[in-house]
Amino acid sequence: MEIIPQLISRYSVVLYAVCGIACVYFLFSGVASLRELRRVIFLLERNAVISRSVNALLKAGASVIIAGGIFLVTTMAPATPADKLLGTVTTTPNRIVIPTSVPTAVITSGQALAGVNFTPTIIFVDASGAPTTTINVPGQAPTPLPRLVAKPLDIELQPECVNPSAQITSPTAQERVVGAYIVRGSAQLEEGGSYAIEILVPGAALWAFVGGGNTSVSAGALVENFNAGNFAPGVYPFRLVLLSQDGGVRAICRMPMTIGP
Repeated sequence: MEIIPQLISRYSVVLYAVCGIACVYFLFSGVASLRELRRVIFLLERNAVISRSVNALLKAGASVIIAGGIFLVTTMAPATPADKLLGTVTTTPNRIVIPTSVPTAVITSGQALAGVNFTPTIIFVDASGAPTTTINVPGQAPTPLPRLVAKPLDIELQPECVNPSAQITSPTAQERVVGAYIVRGSAQLEEGGSYAIEILVPGAALWAFVGGGNTSVSAGALVENFNAGNFAPGVYPFRLVLLSQDGGVRAICRMPMTIGP
């Protein structure tokens, strides 16, 4: 039964519009019927006009009540856990597809932010013990995706999308994300490749998978139903990762995501 509150919450704007139009229509009908009483002489006709007016006003009130019920459902319904929205995700320890050493750039406190030339220090982090996330897609064999070790949070919050094959256009660095959200951008894949959208929760050592696919996307939807309500308000590292057929990382586009009003 959880799917019904989710659908109501997702299409609440449309439902509000329908209720508003219905309320206005029935109000006008009721008022018009009341004005018609001035021209009616016979008692039977007056009763019929009054009945039409009362029915119209009752329907207008019912539209307002329905709108109030939609508001209560959208505000009081509990958020659905991320694993129900994003599909079945299982973690298998001690399996990894990428090489055991992943280069990670570290910027010292005296260096400038992104967009200004600097010379980063490269540290190789041993990722041999990192688990692999397996995505179960109906009708297909499970596809393992590599899980990269996270870099320092201040670096991950800097936008970095230098490869034209991997681009995130929504959200932008200045945008705030609330409710159900469509992540847009481009992912130009090699033959047999795939892409993954990931978010880094504060305190976690690994990125969390939130969506992906195995077909190229050009200026379109990368994830159709990212639910920002599953995360506390704040700024999160957010990225698009392009993978080759053998699971190697081909490109990464990083964009900070601000969740909350």
